[in-house]
Amino acid sequence: MNTRIPKECAPGQGGAHSIQVGASAPTQKVVDCGAENITSVCEELRAAGVGLRAADGRTQLDTLRRALEFRGARGLNTYEGTAAGYLRLATRVKELKDQWDIYTLREDVIGPDALVHKGVARYVLLGRRQDLNKAAPEQGRIEGGA
Repeated sequence: MNTRIPKECAPGQGGAHSIQVGASAPTQKVVDCGAENITSVCEELRAAGVGLRAADGRTQLDTLRRALEFRGARGLNTYEGTAAGYLRLATRVKELKDQWDIYTLREDVIGPDALVHKGVARYVLLGRRQDLNKAAPEQGRIEGGA
């Protein structure tokens, strides 16, 4: 499994808006997930046809996969995903990981509550799990032959 993440997947690189905090020395980027950003992400997903339309588990899994695929390296963080309608986002991502390779980044976020939240998850879909293709049994093979 390739765990190397492209530079554009780094927090603040094409995801939510980033702002600098801190007074001196190197500053750490904090992702702004205020109402404006969250609304923008939800509108983007709807406009692309990958917005959540039903809350049942199967629909959430299918739509979340398509939404992550659409967002590419920007992925979705916990606040964005929850605003888009995904309840228990981490659980949905865990279920998707049975078939899909999803990388979890950690970023500091200013939430809709205007507070800084450390280590919020951002999920980036990398593609189908390659290890499943290699482990799959041959199709149509008859065991025990004639």
